[in-house]
Amino acid sequence: MLKILFLLLLLFLGWAVFFVWPQLGSAPTEQDLRPYAEKPYFKDGRFIPPKDMSVHSEKMTGSSGMMAFLLSAFFPEKLNLPRETLHADSFGAPAPLAVYWLGHSSFILEIGGKRLLTDPVLGNAAPIPFMFGRRADAPLKRTALPQTDIVLISHNHYDHLERSTIRTLKNTDAVFIVPAGLGRTLRGWGVKPQNIRELDWGDSFQSDNLTVTAVPASHYTGRSGWDKNKTHWNGYVLQSKDKRAYFSGDTGYEETFFKQIGREYGPFDVALIEIDAWNEGWPNLHLFPHQAVRVAQETRAKEMIPAHWGVFNLAAHPWNESVKTTARLAQEQNVKFSTPKLGEKFLPGETVSSRWWE
Repeated sequence: MLKILFLLLLLFLGWAVFFVWPQLGSAPTEQDLRPYAEKPYFKDGRFIPPKDMSVHSEKMTGSSGMMAFLLSAFFPEKLNLPRETLHADSFGAPAPLAVYWLGHSSFILEIGGKRLLTDPVLGNAAPIPFMFGRRADAPLKRTALPQTDIVLISHNHYDHLERSTIRTLKNTDAVFIVPAGLGRTLRGWGVKPQNIRELDWGDSFQSDNLTVTAVPASHYTGRSGWDKNKTHWNGYVLQSKDKRAYFSGDTGYEETFFKQIGREYGPFDVALIEIDAWNEGWPNLHLFPHQAVRVAQETRAKEMIPAHWGVFNLAAHPWNESVKTTARLAQEQNVKFSTPKLGEKFLPGETVSSRWWE
């Protein structure tokens, strides 16, 4: 019996070393982080969230408690969401402004003659294959990803940064734009150093007619128990000659950030704003629906498209509770709110979305 247990332990450790360990990525070194040492949001080798990121399990809403929430991660509700399946030949030249939702916070975004991928996660949202699985499959496979100019990463959580997808793209000519400190992780996964741009808040990257600027967000990071807040978190502003877009990334509400973004960079033709994974047990980690609508208003978005919803069960509420609530609040406050289907080519200001999630 002991021999069997020992063998099982060895098998588990071997599986962890060869599968789980690479998913963690390499944390930045002290030298990597030296350029940020004088930033007001950096102290003692780590980035500092603008607000308290504590989790209070006793205040959790939407389930019978933290344990029930964790158990639900292993048994996600399967959904047959409407979709338009995409193939490698589904894409032509980039439109002046187009959005394809791939699920959660993963989008294909065309603007300024460029094609971008935001937080591309096409598998599950954890380093373990059977944890935080998808409720609905992505509308395309990794092998069907179109030619991409820029890969935009908001932060290093598993539901936003997936090793398998990064490695699929590592030999392309795409430029990987990442928050401060995250470059080492991508280099460790095989991305060419010359193709990585670490942007701190306020930094910009110019590519022909498109400018990408990193803007503040209120969140936290970590892929393991020892790299918490060793890398930063960004939102992004995208500006071409005649179009503007905003991608919030993951963020809680902050009283000054979004107004400043709206004043300095708005108005936006479209804003991709997270609406899900909120909970009273972690009130500052993500936007509640009423806060998401407020962010659309404060950033001066002409049209709001929800991100970070529908695919992963990350907050113990029904899969469409956030979109229903956000849609109602947006209508009440005269905010244009559009919900593309998975894989649908959506042209902000032109395409009329349906309430398919009802």
